[in-house]
Amino acid sequence: MNANAAPPVVLVADDEPTMLELVARHLRSIEEPRMEVIEASDGDEAWRLARERLPDLVVLDVMMPGMSGWEVCRKIRQEAALAHTGVLMLTGIGENLNEATSPLFGADEYIDKPFDFEKLDEKVVEILERRAAQREAVPRPIANARPASPRAGNGVGGPAKPAPAKLSKASRVQKAKPAKPHKVKPRPKRTAKAEKKGKKTMAAKKAKKAAKKAKKTAKKAKKK
Repeated sequence: MNANAAPPVVLVADDEPTMLELVARHLRSIEEPRMEVIEASDGDEAWRLARERLPDLVVLDVMMPGMSGWEVCRKIRQEAALAHTGVLMLTGIGENLNEATSPLFGADEYIDKPFDFEKLDEKVVEILERRAAQREAVPRPIANARPASPRAGNGVGGPAKPAPAKLSKASRVQKAKPAKPHKVKPRPKRTAKAEKKGKKTMAAKKAKKAAKKAKKTAKKAKKK
């Protein structure tokens, strides 16, 4: 393995607190290669950490609450981002059953409990070396990374776009769609016939008014 590369990340998953602490502490004590060891106490947590941290190796117990070790192993093998991840089954189900089932779910190796640490070290180093080439091609996520501030960027490598300013009521009115101008319909042109008829009507009205006035005058004169 490349001495200048980041230390391999090893995820240990076991629902027995004593066994989990024992294995994790031992792996942290190994000098060559130095490893970053993370822990999970059940199958669901193991799968979540596997997706978040993209570990180089997962040491899995089989019988755990939530997802079993076999289910976690199957999901790892179906995840393209975890193609570089080695899987070591570490369980007490029996050597014969372990030998028959572990390869079916895609595990690289298996160790049956109880085991000695020398055998564990041998399997761990063997799997890490076997998958070293695949591991170097995978970018390593930063542990406990804080999410970037909205002011730092928009998450795609460029500066964040400023939020659109709120428009005042007057601005919204100005930007509103202008009303259509009211169209005044021109009066239709009067024909010569209509014009003549109109003149006759006016003359008749005037004659009627004059006759009424004359009649009124005649009445006044008769009274005198």
